[in-house]
Amino acid sequence: MKLVQSLALICACAAMAGAAVAQNKPTRLAAKAPTPVQGAQSVLPTLSPADQEQLLAASQAYYGPYDCEFKQTLSVTRHPIDGYVVVTFSSKAYTMKPVRSSTGALRLEEVGNGPMLMVQIPAKSMLMDTARGRRIVDACVNEMQAKQAAPEANALGMNLPGQVDTSGIAVTQSPTVKR
Repeated sequence: MKLVQSLALICACAAMAGAAVAQNKPTRLAAKAPTPVQGAQSVLPTLSPADQEQLLAASQAYYGPYDCEFKQTLSVTRHPIDGYVVVTFSSKAYTMKPVRSSTGALRLEEVGNGPMLMVQIPAKSMLMDTARGRRIVDACVNEMQAKQAAPEANALGMNLPGQVDTSGIAVTQSPTVKR
């Protein structure tokens, strides 16, 4: 009997709430939606002023568009606050802090404990999600990186096939080899 009374009470409350919503009258049962604040934007992390090390790292970043693997693109631009950069990929923009590493790579770390990390080395760049431990996009090359990565002739100090004309050189046998 108590079960039937409980069900009847729940149905009555639901019916009252439905009637009030249909008449646009607020009830205690209807959840009040939060009112949007005029001119509110998404919550952005507070950026502290950049120190000299961060400004130096920002000056070493490769800015501009990048061509990445699988015909993907990303862009690195300067942030309005000196010492920060904005990485845009897949219609999302990430505010990042440049940090120089001991290996010579430049790390662009998302501010506000975000998981995104971009690593720039002279040959290429990659965007990673550190929370998931995976690369988002790899083999990204900026115009400056493409120029630096272009191999120079004999850059490794080796003669590659076809690099040296050997047609005019006479081959002699070594005196230490017996015939």
